[in-house]
Amino acid sequence: MLNRRSVGLASLAVLVGMALVACSSPGDGGSSPSQSEGGAQPQHGYTIALSNSFLGNSWRQTMVKAFEHTAKDAKDAGIIKDYVVSNTSQNTATEQIAQIKSLILTKPSAILINSASPTALNPVIDEACNAGIVVVVFDSLASSRCEYDVVNGLKEYGYESAKAVAEALGGSGDVLLIRGIVGSAAEDLIHSGMVEALDEYPNIKIVQEITGQASDSVTQEAVLSALPSLPTIDGVVADGSSYGALRAFESAGRELPAASFDNSGESLRYWRGLLDADENYKGSSVRSEPGQASAAFWVAIELLEGRDVPQTLTVPNILVTQDTLDQWIKVTPPGNVAAWLWTQAQVQAAIEATVADKTVEAPPVPDAAP
Repeated sequence: MLNRRSVGLASLAVLVGMALVACSSPGDGGSSPSQSEGGAQPQHGYTIALSNSFLGNSWRQTMVKAFEHTAKDAKDAGIIKDYVVSNTSQNTATEQIAQIKSLILTKPSAILINSASPTALNPVIDEACNAGIVVVVFDSLASSRCEYDVVNGLKEYGYESAKAVAEALGGSGDVLLIRGIVGSAAEDLIHSGMVEALDEYPNIKIVQEITGQASDSVTQEAVLSALPSLPTIDGVVADGSSYGALRAFESAGRELPAASFDNSGESLRYWRGLLDADENYKGSSVRSEPGQASAAFWVAIELLEGRDVPQTLTVPNILVTQDTLDQWIKVTPPGNVAAWLWTQAQVQAAIEATVADKTVEAPPVPDAAP
């Protein structure tokens, strides 16, 4: 986490205008052969649009990069004609509805949506479907009957990250719980998983909940403001911003609490530093992953090609262990979040596993960052 994220850095303001951005020259692509394996035939004139409700944290920024990487490779391979990215600036359903209406007027083949609301976007999604546009919603879902969904196991992400902290504390202690983008469907699931896990430990007490927007900078500031009024904190359970939380404890001269690490480049390197200082240090990281955007892209292609796709495709969270930590550090630079770059073949395998009621296998650690 596995969103599933107020906007933290003022410098991001120039990045998140509502205007459509033509993506004819996004960042570095990668090898198109790996993206085209699986059988899509070139050039049906498809245009794939991304509607993103929020860009104020590294998870969402990496998600957009993953989409651009995949779409550029597919365009270079002749699988699609073009692609566009549209980001809102306020993270409101009203703004995203207007954004999607504008996209519908351009008549794309498919719209991928990371939704600002679980219900408010349903009428405009229905409008897109009625116009013959394929709609794939991912990460933070809506609930239109015509949409196809791609999602991580978000409640499981929240549960496993909180359970790891509780186990590290021996089942007893005071915990600070840091929420992500409150109000999104993804965050509701993550938070419910965290609370469910902690409820299993009667000697664990949540002393305060803080909203961190899944942003290290926002979380660090919020935790620093709260610490003077808090007792000794034994553990921190954070939705995507554990690094910011731990930096706040450091800045305040407080002892570092136990934490389940998120999968940002900064957090993974911080974890590596703790291991270098103490080889017996135990840690793990589980989180939803922004490469869902790549998976959603290929789901849209499958649908446009007339293939059968389940209404909901649940793909794995990224689990980073001490054994795989260095591999993930190599492909997760600071400013990015660990992400898989799903290929068409991998998505087809995930679809087949879902239809057969089998476990969807996680892709290998990628060779490069999006």
